Amino acid sequence: MQGGIRSEYTFRTISLVEQNKDFTIDRWDFFPTIHTSYKFSEGTQMMASYTRRIQRPHGGELEPFYTWIDANNVRTGNPDLLPQLIDSYESGIQTFISEVSLSAEIYHRVTNNKVEHIRSVYNGENVNLDSVANIGKDFSTGAELMLIFDPVEFWNVNLMANLYDYRIEGVLYEEPFSRKSFNWNSRFNNMFKIGPNTQAQVNMNYNSPTVSSQGRWEASYSADVSVKQDFFEKMLSLTLQIRDIFRTGKHEFSSSGPDFYTYNYFEREAPVVILNVRFNFNNYKPNREKGEPENQNEVEEF
Repeated sequence: MQGGIRSEYTFRTISLVEQNKDFTIDRWDFFPTIHTSYKFSEGTQMMASYTRRIQRPHGGELEPFYTWIDANNVRTGNPDLLPQLIDSYESGIQTFISEVSLSAEIYHRVTNNKVEHIRSVYNGENVNLDSVANIGKDFSTGAELMLIFDPVEFWNVNLMANLYDYRIEGVLYEEPFSRKSFNWNSRFNNMFKIGPNTQAQVNMNYNSPTVSSQGRWEASYSADVSVKQDFFEKMLSLTLQIRDIFRTGKHEFSSSGPDFYTYNYFEREAPVVILNVRFNFNNYKPNREKGEPENQNEVEEF
């Protein structure tokens, strides 16, 4: 068992000189943590924990000025934003079934002072205003499963699936609201050792539709491929990446309010091809005496 508590003091002042306005935060926040684990046997253990985390707004979200993005969109920040505080309750188990590494987890997470980008109509015109506000809370309750195994000697699979009930509630346009959806996402990563100096990766991701305070994000999925080739005893490495190879990485969102409805569809340029060249002048590993074990924490990047 491990436990602890951390405290942070925040003092922030944003002054609008021409308007003679100050926006001040002067507060203490406390972050307790509890971690427990129980080992049943070699390679099998159960864990449970509670943590509280903080997520502070960045500068662009605090900037109070109006900025025209294009002829139909204006954005502004909110100097009165509070940081998000996330309470996370988790319990899980890790084990091996033959050569398969299995981990399963159930969780419940609550985000207080939930920050969302809010849409409205700018000055009664046919122009969207994008602002940001603390709208209330959101809740995520679900389970996550991860499998790591080698179907054959040269192929490593990392499969993750996350299913959860999502709910967001608060006050918007001075009216209470509550929206919910059942969400799931998955990640399917494949590593292939083609030869002693050649590796390849095929990664696929999927995110189901989900709700927000004003609307709904539609499903999205993408696939990436990369190949790495080492030369001259790994002194030279070439990595070729192709991102969003099937051109499916889109963002589709609809939102509505008392006096508007919008539908947005963003499709990025794809596929994106990247060639990375890396030359190592030195491997930076100290000489070891014969029989001295190597550092088990050294991990090669790919």
